[in-house]
Amino acid sequence: MCIKLPSTAAKDQKMKSKFLIGLSLLIGGSAVASEVKMWVSVDQTDRMTCPSENCGKVGRLFFRESAVVHEIVGTWARVTKYYDDACSSGVSVYVDSGPNKCNSANGISNGKVAEWVKLEHLNLIRPDDPGAGATGAAKLVAGSDDFRLYAEQFTIAAVELIEKQICSETDFIDNGGWIKSTNRGEGIYFTYCRNKKIYLDVASGNISK
Repeated sequence: MCIKLPSTAAKDQKMKSKFLIGLSLLIGGSAVASEVKMWVSVDQTDRMTCPSENCGKVGRLFFRESAVVHEIVGTWARVTKYYDDACSSGVSVYVDSGPNKCNSANGISNGKVAEWVKLEHLNLIRPDDPGAGATGAAKLVAGSDDFRLYAEQFTIAAVELIEKQICSETDFIDNGGWIKSTNRGEGIYFTYCRNKKIYLDVASGNISK
């Protein structure tokens, strides 16, 4: 059964989100009439190998990132087409954490897998850019990952680095601000100053190389 979603021209995003969630609960699992582009409306959402938190995690989507919805199952949305599972010895190399077995219970079968995210974490209207109204020094880091959460920390660190002549304003403009680290744990961000990587811990304000 194919379901036609409401026009993206509608302005009431809350109504549309409720419509999608209510629709998914009613139909249980359906392909949408056409590919529907949506955007992540939370800080981050896990990409799973099946429509369940009990499946393997293959990565994340972050705030304001886009995703194309191909199918709705319960409260989950499939955001990729099915692709080769890259299984080796019965284990998927794509799974970062959680179950990695190549079986139907984990959403991997017939050599194929797709990615699913929670439907409630998506919206038909892209959230506003939190850095759009930034002024002064904050404007230098307005393009940072998670700017809406750590604008003050990012700005203070940037000013300190510029005053100490470790970085220049051009460094921050060229890099777009602070980038979320994927291998140093939560709350760690980095930028490049004079081709050298500089790290910031937003919890402590500590800056390191």
